Amino acid sequence: MKKWIRILVPLCAVVVLIVACVNLGGIFVEYSKGAAEYKELQEYVNTDAAAAAETVTDAPEDDFFMPEIDFEALKDKNQDFRYWLYIPALELNYPVVQGADNEAYLYKTFEGEKNSAGCIFMDAGNSPDLSDRNTVIYGHNMKNRTMFGSLKKFIQEEGMADGNPWFYLYTEDKAVRYRIISYYTTVSGSDTYQSVYTDEDYDSYLDMILRKSLFKGYQEASTQGRPDMVTLSTCHGKAGGTGRFVVHGVVDEVRQMK
Repeated sequence: MKKWIRILVPLCAVVVLIVACVNLGGIFVEYSKGAAEYKELQEYVNTDAAAAAETVTDAPEDDFFMPEIDFEALKDKNQDFRYWLYIPALELNYPVVQGADNEAYLYKTFEGEKNSAGCIFMDAGNSPDLSDRNTVIYGHNMKNRTMFGSLKKFIQEEGMADGNPWFYLYTEDKAVRYRIISYYTTVSGSDTYQSVYTDEDYDSYLDMILRKSLFKGYQEASTQGRPDMVTLSTCHGKAGGTGRFVVHGVVDEVRQMK
C-alpha cells in the first residue's frame, strides 16, 4: 500500500499541474483573441485629426479630444453599439454596447464571440441617449488590463486623475466630456447602483459618492446645476467576489460631432 501511495501522490500532482497549465493556456488564448479583436475595432477611430489640431501653434488652446469615428461601420458589425469610450489618462479606447439584459455581453465580445473578456456595456435599464441622471457602464477587470482592468490605476497611482480628470463618450451626434468627481471601492448591490430620478435623489446620491470618495481633486463647481453623471464599474478584489471599483464623472462639456 505504501508503495502505491508513493507512486500515486506524485502522479496526482503531475495531473493537477497539467490541468492547471491547460486552463491557463486557454485563458491566455482567450485574452489574446479578445485583445486582437478590439485592436482591430480601434482602426475605426482616427485620432490623427485630433492630434494634429493639438500641434497647431497659432490655434487657440483646446484640450477637448475630437477623433473621427466610423459609426456606420461599427453599427454594421453590431446593432447594439451605442458609444465609443475614451479615457485619456489610461489610454483606454473601447466601444460600448447595450444588451437586452446585463448578462448579454458578460462573456461575449463586440463581434459576438464567446470570450471571458466580454465587452464594455451600459446598463440595460439606462436610456441609450445618455439622458438619464446617472448612466452605469460595466466592464471586466481583466488581469492583462484590457477592458476595465486599467481603472484600478486611479487608486494605484495617486494623483493620476488630478492631472487628467476626463473621460469621453462619443455618439453619432455628439461628443460628451465628463469630469471625474469620485472613485472608490464598494460591493455589488450597494447604494452606488441605485436609480437617480429627482433633484432630491441627485443631491443625496452626490453626497453619498463624495463621502465614499478616494479622489482628492473634486471641484465643487463641476456639480453646480446637477449635471448628468456616468458611473464606470468593474470588479475589484478576489475573482468571483462582490467587490467593485467605480469611477463617477459628470458632464463637463458637450460638442456636436463633425
